[in-house]
Amino acid sequence: MDKDNYKEIPDEDIEILGKDGIYRKYSEYKQKKEKKKIVYWIPFILALIYVLSPIDVVPDRIPIGKLDDIFLLSITFFYGIKKCNFVQNPFLNMIIKNIILSTTVTLFVIMILIYAVAILV
Repeated sequence: MDKDNYKEIPDEDIEILGKDGIYRKYSEYKQKKEKKKIVYWIPFILALIYVLSPIDVVPDRIPIGKLDDIFLLSITFFYGIKKCNFVQNPFLNMIIKNIILSTTVTLFVIMILIYAVAILV
C-alpha cells in the first residue's frame, strides 16, 4: 500500500454494523460505550453505602460481622474491575486489571488478618 494514497477517515464518516443489524455512526457507538462504564460500578457503590450505613444483615458487634462487609465489598469491586475497560488496548487493559486485582486481593487479605488478630487479642 502506498503511503501517499493513504487518507485518514474522520470518525464522523465511519459507520459500524451493530449487533441489532443497524448501521450507526462510529461517534454514536463510541459515546454509548463510554456511558455504559459507570453501570458496572453501581453494585460497588451500593455495597459501599451498605457498609457505611448503620443497618447490617450481620451486626458488626458479632465477631464475623465485619467479614460480610469485607466480602461484599470485594465481590462487587472485582465485578466492576472485571467488566470495565481502562484503555482500548486489550493487552494493556489486562495488565492494569491484574495489577489492580492483585493489589486489592492483598489488601483484603491483610484486612481479614488484622481483623482476625483483633478478635483473638
